[in-house]
Amino acid sequence: MLSEKIRQLTLVLEKHELEAPGGIVSIQLYSELFAAYLYQNDLANARFLWKRIPQNMKAGNGELEQMYKVYVALWNNNTAAFYQAINHDWSKHVSELMFELKEKFQQETIALIGRAYSSIFENVFAEMTNQTPDMIEDTCKSLSWEIVPGAYPRLIIPKRTVDEKPIVVGAEAQLHRLTDFVSFLEN
Repeated sequence: MLSEKIRQLTLVLEKHELEAPGGIVSIQLYSELFAAYLYQNDLANARFLWKRIPQNMKAGNGELEQMYKVYVALWNNNTAAFYQAINHDWSKHVSELMFELKEKFQQETIALIGRAYSSIFENVFAEMTNQTPDMIEDTCKSLSWEIVPGAYPRLIIPKRTVDEKPIVVGAEAQLHRLTDFVSFLEN
């Protein structure tokens, strides 16, 4: 739902930019569009927007420069720099988008950890998700992950969730498909 609203917002903002006299719009529109691209993980369009923004507007606006730091962190897949850059006092017209971006990034990282790690130390998890030890415990409890008791850093054992059952195809069916494919190639 939120993703669809942001996609619609992006379309409206892009239309306003295209219809603007001289192709130059307000700094507010640029920053909202930049934040929307970041939320959608549309880093290519974010980069092109950054190049389109007039240099005098970029230089005089600390918020746009801070958004660019968020963009660079996402582009380089640098989670520590991302959390450092996104923890900023954003203006009211982009604060909700930037907050949602941070939450989305954090949830996607947690989901990725759950799929990719059989175990992870608490300090590494904290660095990757920007969570405090109390928040980590709450997250692990909500996901039914095990935290091995002990001294800091404790070991976290993610519980793998079964998202989809793999499609099981019998050997005979696979052989039949392969035969059809080879026959197609030969004819």
